[in-house]
Amino acid sequence: MTTSRLVLPTYVLLLSSSLAIGQVVTATPDTVTAQPVEDSSVRNDANAVAASGLQGGLVVQLGSSDVATATELSKTGRYLFHVLDTNAKNISAAQKEIHKHGHYGLSWAEQTKNPNRLPYAENVVNLIIIRDYSIPAAELLRVLTPGGAIVVADPELMPTEALSHIEIDTPRKQGKYIVALKRWPMAMDVWSHPRHAADGNAVSNDTLVGPPERVRWIAAATSEVEGMVTAGGRNFYGGILARDSFNGLRLWHRNLAKSEENNPADFVLPRLPSNGSRPIASQQHLFALVKGRPVTLDAATGEVIAQWSDMTSVTNLLHDGNRVIATDANTVRAIDPTTGKEFWQVKVAEPRNVVTDGQTIALIAGRVKRGEKAVAMALEADTGDLRWQRDDYTWLTLTTRTVLAKGQLVFEVSTLNDHDAGNGIHVVSATTGEPQWSKDFPPGMNHARQARAMFLEDDLWILHGGKINTANEDKRERSPTEVSALDPLTGEVRKTYPAGMAHCFPPVCTPNYIFAGELDMTNLNSGEVVANRITKANCSRESGWIPANGLVYTTPKHCTCWPMLRGFVAMAPAPLTPRNGLSIASLPISELEFPLERGSGKSDPNAANTEPDDWPLYRSDRWRSASSSASGPASLKKRWATALQREIAEDKKMTGPILHDWSENPVIKSPLSAPTVAGGMAYVTRPNAHELIALNTDTGEVRWRFTANGRLDTPPALYRDLCLFGTATGWVYALRADDGEMVWRMRAAPSDERIVAYGQVESPWPVPGAILVVDDIAYFAAGRQPLADGGILVFAVNPHTGERHWVQRIDSVPQKGFYENSGLEFDPFDILHAEGDGIAMSRWIISGDGKKVDVDKWNAFAKLNTGAGEVWIPRGSWTYGARHQDRFRGEAERRPLTVFRDNNVFSSLDGNTSVFRREFNLAEGDEFNSKWITGWEAVRTAKSGGKPYRNHRIAKNALWTKDPFAKDEKIQEEPKYGTQLHNEIHAMALASNGKLYVVHQDGRLKVVSTETGYVVDETTIPAPAWDGLAIAEGRLYLTTNTGELICLGEE
Repeated sequence: MTTSRLVLPTYVLLLSSSLAIGQVVTATPDTVTAQPVEDSSVRNDANAVAASGLQGGLVVQLGSSDVATATELSKTGRYLFHVLDTNAKNISAAQKEIHKHGHYGLSWAEQTKNPNRLPYAENVVNLIIIRDYSIPAAELLRVLTPGGAIVVADPELMPTEALSHIEIDTPRKQGKYIVALKRWPMAMDVWSHPRHAADGNAVSNDTLVGPPERVRWIAAATSEVEGMVTAGGRNFYGGILARDSFNGLRLWHRNLAKSEENNPADFVLPRLPSNGSRPIASQQHLFALVKGRPVTLDAATGEVIAQWSDMTSVTNLLHDGNRVIATDANTVRAIDPTTGKEFWQVKVAEPRNVVTDGQTIALIAGRVKRGEKAVAMALEADTGDLRWQRDDYTWLTLTTRTVLAKGQLVFEVSTLNDHDAGNGIHVVSATTGEPQWSKDFPPGMNHARQARAMFLEDDLWILHGGKINTANEDKRERSPTEVSALDPLTGEVRKTYPAGMAHCFPPVCTPNYIFAGELDMTNLNSGEVVANRITKANCSRESGWIPANGLVYTTPKHCTCWPMLRGFVAMAPAPLTPRNGLSIASLPISELEFPLERGSGKSDPNAANTEPDDWPLYRSDRWRSASSSASGPASLKKRWATALQREIAEDKKMTGPILHDWSENPVIKSPLSAPTVAGGMAYVTRPNAHELIALNTDTGEVRWRFTANGRLDTPPALYRDLCLFGTATGWVYALRADDGEMVWRMRAAPSDERIVAYGQVESPWPVPGAILVVDDIAYFAAGRQPLADGGILVFAVNPHTGERHWVQRIDSVPQKGFYENSGLEFDPFDILHAEGDGIAMSRWIISGDGKKVDVDKWNAFAKLNTGAGEVWIPRGSWTYGARHQDRFRGEAERRPLTVFRDNNVFSSLDGNTSVFRREFNLAEGDEFNSKWITGWEAVRTAKSGGKPYRNHRIAKNALWTKDPFAKDEKIQEEPKYGTQLHNEIHAMALASNGKLYVVHQDGRLKVVSTETGYVVDETTIPAPAWDGLAIAEGRLYLTTNTGELICLGEE
């Protein structure tokens, strides 16, 4: 490839993420030495993090004797700081210190039982501090990101000889610390431009990229935004959001088009134009337009370090490693990226399709709309001198993209629609401009077909096939989708392999694979097609997938083809184990280990059951009905309110970017979870602070607190004398309900190799807090998506002991033809509920004995019976995870809450506050169609003014529909298509005495008569937490977005 100047050497020191010091240096095994050198370039050694130069990222400290740095940095919002220690008492003290003086969750402390292993996947930690103990260098390097740092606080714990490793650069002294950096692997490549590099050749040199099996990191997305470039260990999305390449932590953000402010408090990721200038990345810089003016940004911080040129309407930006090439309507310019100094400028009319290999700049020019001829030109990159130009190419006005590689210039002619005719490539000599050959072919794509040329070693690859003769319905047919290697000099076909059908995104390539289809990879060594559809590429004219940094990246998409993982996603290939070549998570369940640890607490198997007027599970019962068989309070008088989240006011002052990821987390929607209530105690979690809190229901006084090892997203299950919950780090805990003493805990994750998800450290197999207990068995699930990390594991255990009854694996999705679009409102993971004689997880039903798993991909409704009649309800109405990004414009980000009891269902209509009651009489022949619609039908229905929502189907035969929040019973106006909808009812619960409690997001609480639908009582409270209402002991318990637990009812 002619981009060899961009290929990294054998061992490279490349500072990752936000490390602000250092230069690229090469090394060989002969130059590796453990002798530390004094570094005078950075003199800040106030603490270990300052000594490393890290300005934001994931830090692990071995030892808890001093947590001052962890506490202070937790207040910046730029770091995740994980303190590990083998001593339980030391960890307990560290947890209390961080809780008291820091921001727990940004920093946290945990006891480790294995001092020689770190609980992380490979390449995710930016900095490891050796404070009180050390571990082998090989283990440090396993988890450290390329460019990441090891800082030794006490050289006696890790002498410099221990840092003599081929993957470690020469250690340096930084004040009292020894700092060593991990080199960048030669086999990793970057993707600095929309089509990999400045030459337009969409081929990565990354040989570590393989078929995705594991989720390396995930971050939420509030909308669908395509476009990503990556270099220097940082990813840059849309226009613009910066994340760490290896763990996904948010580094900074700014709206390039509208503001010069960096890291604004209010930020929505802007979209990029389909054509025109896009941000370009290098190891240390980002080149972009801020309010239309070209600038150089510090890639680590987002700050402007150079504003260059008087250009105001830049149409192209490229970086060839030495200079930035920029164009506007009249010029091509070469610019020094660090100073903004202009090297040269050439007058050219409307330059476009600009590419460069560092030696030659090729482009098309000419104002065709003004009658000028289109001209192909080649310039000398160092001087701007003209090498050649041609105006006799017949394809110039049709060219959509160009590629400059191997001494050849390729003009891609693409229709960018669904037709096959009119697509092809035209190849000329880059040295002379002489035409060499042309080839017309149907690109193997749908929707936006591109004739893309990809130079790899001695071949030129194309993706072809799919629909042909599209202009003639009588002759229209489909040819096999394939990739072919062509002779770059003649266009002759050398070999052909099968491939996946790409959709609205073109193919990309690595030395080993061509990416096409939903997530299909053609192995270029064997011709085999491998597909593991954890998620899907986004629609883009540049690249839907990004293979770089040893990972595969995708940006958010709205597709509802199957239950896929949503958001910004990075995926890694499967690691191999020496036993049998399988990754640990894919081993047979009988070979997996789920460590079970005993605590000091004891459970009494004869302890009393919960009472009928308790609320022992999330949403009350095994069916998640959010209803009680007991009465609600006669009065809405406030009995007490207890503040539990002191950080809320501090969070608003924090400027660090990580809290933005917390606020966008689709799983955690409020600072407190909903409550569960039993035995005179109420239990809530502070999800991001890893804390479970128990309170006296008579007084609101806190009885005890427990800090777990990760996020607790939903409230615990209360069973006899136990409090059971799962954590996002893949563990399940059983505590004594009266005092919080641990009885047992079990790791449900097949291995302890944590990643970053939604701005915190989590497991690839998180367990919801909301454990399900049915007939003296506790059920829970661990995972994210059936095709990721070996699948989702569903457990049945003895709640008293943690001993397993059975474990079942869900590692497939029911969709075979992915274009059938049967994934609308189909969650890839959900909390468990009882359904018939089985246990339901989204649309999968596991038999009670764990031996059978059924799934109906079309059944988006569950038939449930709380005891006196069956009803149909929308699955997952509580919206546990991410709802699909806008399948059609205006969809609400959360589903309407639904409650039910016996044969009655209560809910609201999607997008407004009208509440309805539907009575089912299924035993008497009442019919209901539980088969849900396709994504295509949903779009058509919405555009024609219909309501493609499940709740509207249930409400069709409603007994009544009323809006308790309307003024003077005024009917809400129907919003126009495309209006952004929101479901503003944020809490709802049903009591047995004919009362439905409904809470608006602004805190208006209405008591609605279940008979008439009229409001019979009301009050105002602080804004409620999502689904945060419980009815127990004749009272209402409600968590709020102000961090309070409130109790309403009679004295």
